[in-house]
Amino acid sequence: MRIVVTGAGGGLGRAFLAAVGAHHDVVALTHSDLDIGDHHAVLGGVPPLGPDLIVNCAAFTAVDANETDPSRAFRDNAQGPQSLALAARMCGATLLHVSTDYVFDGTKPVPYDETDEPRPISVYGRAKLAGERFVAATLHEHFVVRTGYVFGGGADYLSGQLTRLRAGEAAAGLADRIGSPTFIDHLADRLLPLALTGRFGTYHLAGPEPASWFQVLGRLRDLGGLPGSVEPQRAAELALPAPRPERSALSSVLVENLSLPPFPPLDDALRALLGR
Repeated sequence: MRIVVTGAGGGLGRAFLAAVGAHHDVVALTHSDLDIGDHHAVLGGVPPLGPDLIVNCAAFTAVDANETDPSRAFRDNAQGPQSLALAARMCGATLLHVSTDYVFDGTKPVPYDETDEPRPISVYGRAKLAGERFVAATLHEHFVVRTGYVFGGGADYLSGQLTRLRAGEAAAGLADRIGSPTFIDHLADRLLPLALTGRFGTYHLAGPEPASWFQVLGRLRDLGGLPGSVEPQRAAELALPAPRPERSALSSVLVENLSLPPFPPLDDALRALLGR
């Protein structure tokens, strides 16, 4: 199988490349190789590569920057995936597109599954939802994978706080926002197996235990015996430009029927992070 990976220089892109077996023919495209927001570059550059599968890990993920730059948000997170879907249609490829838990409004008291209606409350969430809908409307042979609270990529929030804890400094995490902490390697390991099922549609792939970042930091400190302290934060105290859903944990009513391995417990994921 020939696989084209967009956003290959980011954390998830790198993790996916590490997870793909050597028997696949992989073309890794970083942002400098291909800006997916450039429609003509996508249509002119991707089909000649002859992919069987396109895995889109490229996105403008800075939530607050999306809020203050909606033009770029919709260019990169909505129209970029649309261009990839059009390119996939041109060359007969399947597209797997990674989306977010932020397409939900956070008012549901239990985790969101694939049958719940998205209601985004931020520019980032609206742009990502528009990207999902463009992909689904353009290409039948598609997968949309929603995930959230991804950690372990190196430049992510939790990896930065881990550095502080190891140095004996204070780490701070929101205590009033709940999601599904997802180890990047565990997510990457499941993308190609999902694509190989051929059962197109929208799926939730995320860690199995809802938690706040404050809770995660406490468990990380305890598991690693780290010298730093953990302090709670409240969203209202930070006055961030973009609203975040209070509860955006994800579950799935579909994935268990696809013979994909379940996600390991959160503590196992945190031990893997500590072991790096």
